[in-house]
Amino acid sequence: MKRLILASMAAAFLASPLAAQADDLTFALVPKAMNNPFFDLARDGCMKAQEEIDGVECLYIGPGEHTEQEQIQIVQDLITRGVDGIAVAPSNAPAMARVLRGAQAAGIPVITWDSDLLAEDSGLRTAYVGTKNYDIGVNLAKLAMELKPDGGTICIQSGGAAAANHNERMQGIRDTIAGAMSSSPPGNRLTGENGWTEADGCPLYTNDDFPLSVQQMGDILAAKPDLDAFVPTGGFPQFVPAAYRQVAESNVDRIKSMGLALVVADTLPMQMDILRDGLSHGQVGQRPYEMGYRAMFILKDIVEGKTVDAPIYTGLDVCTPDNIDSCLSG
Repeated sequence: MKRLILASMAAAFLASPLAAQADDLTFALVPKAMNNPFFDLARDGCMKAQEEIDGVECLYIGPGEHTEQEQIQIVQDLITRGVDGIAVAPSNAPAMARVLRGAQAAGIPVITWDSDLLAEDSGLRTAYVGTKNYDIGVNLAKLAMELKPDGGTICIQSGGAAAANHNERMQGIRDTIAGAMSSSPPGNRLTGENGWTEADGCPLYTNDDFPLSVQQMGDILAAKPDLDAFVPTGGFPQFVPAAYRQVAESNVDRIKSMGLALVVADTLPMQMDILRDGLSHGQVGQRPYEMGYRAMFILKDIVEGKTVDAPIYTGLDVCTPDNIDSCLSG
């Protein structure tokens, strides 16, 4: 019922007179969920771009919580409304590709950000702006391997099983640890390569449900007291910092002694506080503000017939206790 209400609210907004009072060009920035602090930063970047570009409105709209079908319906509504451009972070890459064929038929330019479409559907968008997601996995793996040079048992925690960005990150983790390139995301399960094996029951899929992600973390650490590494491909459990701290503090001896390598994607302020307090060993961060900011400029260039680069990578930041005060790009 909650999801139906949220979808109805989004549809009502898109059809409202307020929504119609747009500037010359209306560009939609569609996150996976609006209750995710990571995407709040992208929203802020989008709004800053709106201030700087004459005649452009940033329409930030997405599911209230991570719901693949609701995101698809919102994009469909945007196509029906006839917005001037769409920047979307697909939750389910294959499903989003199907609806974006409608945007292509309507002549609405599309770019992706944070998460891309599958390679076979890349022709449905003009560009991707965001992190090179494979490299997030590479750097998460490097941190884990530095902490555990002899290998061990690892549990990867991911987002949605159909989320292209998280599958690319998982492939980066697996390929780097194995020392061999796999054919496609999410890569090949680790079964002893360089001393590393994936724990039974892993990877864990959160579907961007943050309380669930903390519960998963607590459950796997309790069930596997000898687990050597826990590696989320997104900041999921740390996005509810009080709950994360409770789980981490109940395992603080394992963390402080390096018995458990705990490295996590993203570098939001609450996550840096966690790192500073010694409740993680490393963070590999993205630049969501820049994604939202640049998306508006890219869409305007496309509308004006200019050539844009593809893909456009915004970089990443690797933060550890040793460089915590200087690792962020700002």
